[in-house]
Amino acid sequence: MKPLVLASPAPPRAQRLAQEARNCLTIAVGHDDVAFAADLIDEAVKLTQRARELSKA
Repeated sequence: MKPLVLASPAPPRAQRLAQEARNCLTIAVGHDDVAFAADLIDEAVKLTQRARELSKA
């Protein structure tokens, strides 16, 4: 997965969502529970998509 790169200046909300997505992935990588990690990865994907939508607006 390529890192999310937002055009500068990105809306603050898009930046926060992108950071939350990175946080989800960081937690998922270090977690032993596969189902929980999968949920975090799914959430990261949703947050990344929303951040991209907001950065294009």
